[in-house]
Amino acid sequence: MKITALSEGPFSVDFSKVFTPVELDTYVPEHHPAGTTLLSVHPFLVVTSEEVILLDTGLGLSEGHELQLYRSLRREGLEPTQVTKVFLSHLHKDHTGGVGTIQANGKFQFNFPNAIYYVQERELTFALAQKDNPSYHPATLQALALHPNVHFLNEEEGALTPDISFQVTGGHTPYHQTLTITHDGKRYFYGADVLPQKSYIQQNFAYKNDYDGKRARAFRKEYAEQGQDWIFLLCHALSKPIVSYPDLMKK
Repeated sequence: MKITALSEGPFSVDFSKVFTPVELDTYVPEHHPAGTTLLSVHPFLVVTSEEVILLDTGLGLSEGHELQLYRSLRREGLEPTQVTKVFLSHLHKDHTGGVGTIQANGKFQFNFPNAIYYVQERELTFALAQKDNPSYHPATLQALALHPNVHFLNEEEGALTPDISFQVTGGHTPYHQTLTITHDGKRYFYGADVLPQKSYIQQNFAYKNDYDGKRARAFRKEYAEQGQDWIFLLCHALSKPIVSYPDLMKK
């Protein structure tokens, strides 16, 4: 098995949920509005002997006329048609932007035509009801609701494969879900936006941008207590998106 972070780059994000590309070497926090967050966006690619899996799909940005995700996959020797599963931790646009593309004719085209998309159904119901919320992309939500390749998850926890399991945590969004991969005696944990950066577990605040910040904080406390042997996948890390527990706790 191989796990790779497919970076879309660093961004500053303000209250309007606009993702603005930045150069980390020249970024000056004081030059940006109060409340601006600095983060990177990393979907993760999991390749096993039988599966090609994406953990979230990032913002769906393009370089020239090519989707960044496509370019990243091809650097790994893969084509988009080879992706078998897409797991969506939640439905904010920085995690679902690469799901599909609106064509010139107005139709929504899924970027990974042979993949099964795993979506928490209650999360989709909640997201569809969020009118004019800049965290979501309505066309993507509507397309997911109708796509025949979407597998709706309703359980609090379950398995995608014998080695890959999910758990509904809530916290960041009402039905946010995390993923655990067990392989060759190692445990890889994808906390998505409940644990997106090292600082979240080191400082462990109840963040105001979470739907239920106290619930998310409680889960991070569990991960700190239980995860000494885990490898963590950090979707918004500015550096080292794949870290061991000692690295996670190191400031």
